[in-house]
Amino acid sequence: MKKLESLEKYVLVPNTQFYGTYFYDGEDIELHNEVEEYKDDETGEPEVRLTIIDKIEDGIFKKYKLIEDLKNGGFEEIKREFPVKEGEMLIFVMNEGFTKTHSKLITIDEAIDRYKLLRSDDNDTNGDEEKNSSIN
Repeated sequence: MKKLESLEKYVLVPNTQFYGTYFYDGEDIELHNEVEEYKDDETGEPEVRLTIIDKIEDGIFKKYKLIEDLKNGGFEEIKREFPVKEGEMLIFVMNEGFTKTHSKLITIDEAIDRYKLLRSDDNDTNGDEEKNSSIN
């Protein structure tokens, strides 16, 4: 029976969605105010209207989101409020506006540096790549 001598390095496919970030500086601010219509691919008629308003007033993040079904006349209205501390990061997500995140985020340049480190021969702690990639 043959013996497995080494492993090739693989990583999970990176998430290439980026998130805009804002760090709260203690001042009141309107972060996002947008109305967008989405049209039917076949008819070109408006189907859905999305309204998102995000702002911070007196240390309270306030979100207002309205999704209107222009074809059938229905709608969904969402209102959220939560406290924000100075220096806290909020992220911008397409079609959602701003929100808090519990995930650790790094800049694109930091992510590139981490992936370059994976490709280098100097990324092991002992300085012995061959030893660390072998299965003995």
